[in-house]
Amino acid sequence: MAATIGQRIKQKREALGLTQSEVAEKLFVTQQTVARWEGDKHLPPITALEDLAKLFDVEPAYFFGGDKVVMHKFNFFAFFGSMVFNLLFFWMVAISIVTFLLTNWGMIFGGLIAPVAIIYQAVEGIRQFEWSRFGVACLFTVIAIVVLPIWWKFNTYIWRTLKAYYRYNVNSFFYEVTPADKHAKK
Repeated sequence: MAATIGQRIKQKREALGLTQSEVAEKLFVTQQTVARWEGDKHLPPITALEDLAKLFDVEPAYFFGGDKVVMHKFNFFAFFGSMVFNLLFFWMVAISIVTFLLTNWGMIFGGLIAPVAIIYQAVEGIRQFEWSRFGVACLFTVIAIVVLPIWWKFNTYIWRTLKAYYRYNVNSFFYEVTPADKHAKK
């Protein structure tokens, strides 16, 4: 059996015939992240190991050689560092992304109702009906209909990515891995 967590991840991945990209896609991380885990350049967060255990159909202890125990323990320094990073980076990025997504949803919605708005304006006498405006509005509606499923998939991907990032980041300061014999003595 492999000696390190990274080697165990690689061994199970290859045994199941999965590529690093396929594993990354299922965990909503990058292929480079999986490569770093397998190369023992970075240790995956405990929640990532739990997700890998589900994906590989093994117990999380497999990655620690079966002789480690995951304990719930609060780590103040990890919490403080994570909070500073999250306040400075994650939330600013998340707010920017949400603003971008909502703006595009507004444009899609506007494109979908554009012909109705032109007809409403003509019926209420707000503005005279013009075929050129109506044609452009119908074009926007077609574009909105074509873009809608693509935009939905993109939004779903962004949401899952942010959720995975936050989940992996937040849980990093609530867990500690200790040898099983040390845990048994406590």
